[in-house]
Amino acid sequence: MLVCEQLKVEYLGELQELINVLKEKSLKLAEEGSEDEAILEKVKGNVVDIFYKLFNVSYRKVCSSGEDSEQELLRKLSQEYFNFFNKIPEPWREKMVKDKEFNMMEEYFKEEIKIKTSEQIKDIFIKHLDKYSQED
Repeated sequence: MLVCEQLKVEYLGELQELINVLKEKSLKLAEEGSEDEAILEKVKGNVVDIFYKLFNVSYRKVCSSGEDSEQELLRKLSQEYFNFFNKIPEPWREKMVKDKEFNMMEEYFKEEIKIKTSEQIKDIFIKHLDKYSQED
């Protein structure tokens, strides 16, 4: 199995586990009557799902050609995917500033959770990337 493929299987597997845990937690909180907390867990799950799908987009764009060395494909894949970590949270940051300005704290915290979740996902990706970047 190629390095990009191994990374994909392991990384997306971890993200899928995280999505499942967040869904279960959201359902449990909703059953307990903690609607606000359930919504926040659902927001986290949605963010993880977004980056799950964006990884697949990056993977298909970069790794389907197979013309480069495995490490070069890995470098291009990570570069492509990291672009999303800069691009996607930017509107969340902008909205967070406006929400704070207008004292819309519930919305502010939702945006903050989206940003923190995207940072956690990025850390998970870096952990997996480092594992394969060292192999050559």
